[in-house]
Amino acid sequence: MGNEGTPPDEGGDEKNIFAKELAPPPSIWLRKGTWLALVFVAMVGVFIWLQGGENRALDAMSPSQREALFSDTRDEFRLLCLADGGASRWPKKCANHAAFLVRFSECDDTCRRELEPFLPQPTR
Repeated sequence: MGNEGTPPDEGGDEKNIFAKELAPPPSIWLRKGTWLALVFVAMVGVFIWLQGGENRALDAMSPSQREALFSDTRDEFRLLCLADGGASRWPKKCANHAAFLVRFSECDDTCRRELEPFLPQPTR
């Protein structure tokens, strides 16, 4: 006896498992869309994680390192941005320094009032 294809259907209640049609595979566009969606979600996750990198780096510093970085950055900010009465020649650099300094827990209310004119104002 050789195997010459599928056995004939004998008309019984049992279905011939060899004669069943397989379900068509999912569309190639569905598979590509699923992969693209997964890649997009992963990229968004990485982007969000990278946005908090500066805060994580500050939190990982020892207190003495944080204090030294804060005081050096604040001294540079005062020299560049406040020495000429607030009319700085480097508005972008002053804005970056101000945004960085407000991330420190050492920046109290006096510090924030000093930095406020250089911070970007929220818009509607």
